[in-house]
Amino acid sequence: MIRPAPVPALCLVLSLCLAAPLAAQNLPALYDVSGVAADDMLNVRAGPDAGADLVGTLAHNATGIEVTAVNEAGTWGRVNIREGVGWAALAYLLPQEGGAMPDVPMVQCFGTEPFWRYDVTSRGEAAWSAMGEEELVMRADAFRRADGRSEPFISVARGEDQQGVLIMHPDSECSDGMSDGLYGLSADIVFTGTLERAVSGCCSIATK
Repeated sequence: MIRPAPVPALCLVLSLCLAAPLAAQNLPALYDVSGVAADDMLNVRAGPDAGADLVGTLAHNATGIEVTAVNEAGTWGRVNIREGVGWAALAYLLPQEGGAMPDVPMVQCFGTEPFWRYDVTSRGEAAWSAMGEEELVMRADAFRRADGRSEPFISVARGEDQQGVLIMHPDSECSDGMSDGLYGLSADIVFTGTLERAVSGCCSIATK
């Protein structure tokens, strides 16, 4: 005879099963605000707690919000706001379809010494710019995972006498060195050809 599990044990099993989707969520990822009244805002707080200081708000219909980390309980998501970070309740954030790597519409990568930026889109566009240099535009392959691995994520771009390889690793503590923001992807980029360069920085997921 199989005896039913004690109530506390059953509750623990159920809680672990229910928490699994949040723990398995690929981050960073894009979310939309959901379930907030049209005359209200979603609060963004200094920490993952309803009593933490208010550091900003998100509109009731805000879309494309990048969540770069979640708290241990999986109930709050960390977002970049006003050159810093804040936390928003995940109960009011809905994951976007195609909003996580490698299916995102765009990544924006950046770094310093000197200041540089590298944007790659799922439409096959790649653009490199750096202080004091002409913009370099190439055609990019689709974002993909490393062969046989869940990460890193890779993008290869090509132009006339030029190639760029972007390798991105999930890294919830990536800092651009210019602000208090924390991003969800670290990046290494190697250019060969007319432009010879190797840089490291962070990437952010964007909607366009």
